[in-house]
Amino acid sequence: MSRRERADAALVVGAVGGGMLEAEAWYWERHRRPVRATRALHAIFPSSHAEVVGSVLGLGGPRETVVAACSSGAAALALAADLVADGAAPLALAGGVDALTRICFMGFNALRLLDPEPCRPFDRDRRGMSVGEGAAFVVLERADRARARGARIWAELAGSGTTTDAHHVTAPHPEGEGMVRAMRAALAAAGVGPGAVGYVNAHGTATPQNDRIEARAIRAVFGEGRLLVSATKSMIGHTMAAAGALEAVATVLALAHELVPPTAGLDAPDPEASFDCVPRTAREAQLEAAISNSFGFGGQNVTLLFRRA
Repeated sequence: MSRRERADAALVVGAVGGGMLEAEAWYWERHRRPVRATRALHAIFPSSHAEVVGSVLGLGGPRETVVAACSSGAAALALAADLVADGAAPLALAGGVDALTRICFMGFNALRLLDPEPCRPFDRDRRGMSVGEGAAFVVLERADRARARGARIWAELAGSGTTTDAHHVTAPHPEGEGMVRAMRAALAAAGVGPGAVGYVNAHGTATPQNDRIEARAIRAVFGEGRLLVSATKSMIGHTMAAAGALEAVATVLALAHELVPPTAGLDAPDPEASFDCVPRTAREAQLEAAISNSFGFGGQNVTLLFRRA
């Protein structure tokens, strides 16, 4: 990418923790050595990731940080797609990132959401989530522009849906009402019906309540039977703000390679998850369209719909 292209490119980062990891390190250093001088603390805001990435890459277009709990990474992709579609930027770098911190781990533990063993989304005996750490970013631009510069087009982000339950600070709506609206909004934006979607990369945290409600919402939109549904978190854990971006990449790769990632560790599927959860082993499948779900605390729901390139 030329310097001119970078100067116009947008950057949208989904992030929650920001400089929390650095703040923890600063605190422990100061706590353990209170008399000696400690290093200054500079980057503590959620926007610190965007500032670092944008400065290093020289991205001079719109720069946004999206804070939407565990939906942040997916929301960043949806916002970046809108910036490109509206002509605010010719292309955008978008994704999510979060560092695993003591505060994050202790928060989930205090809510009794963690399983000491590897998590098992959609398993009848699931007990909670595993936490992970990572980042994922994609480049979004108009198809004609990508072809003109000879870029490989991995998939089309054909539509997105963003809703809020406004129900509870941590728990989703018991009927998954906001989840249903997000999935239907993504279908409508893409101009496709439920039958066109062959695969759902589920939010799939492996907590008893969330998996049950997501399964209920998926059934309400897609019906019973044919759909393939799997949970990337069964292999990489819940990466907080990065989850939606990482799972979007997994969904795009499933379309590109016609290979659906499995739900690892799934031995006894929950009867309420009345679809094929691709237990333990990846599955070859011809797919034209797939969705990725991200459902965060506060009922912040984002669904991304991708089509094969």
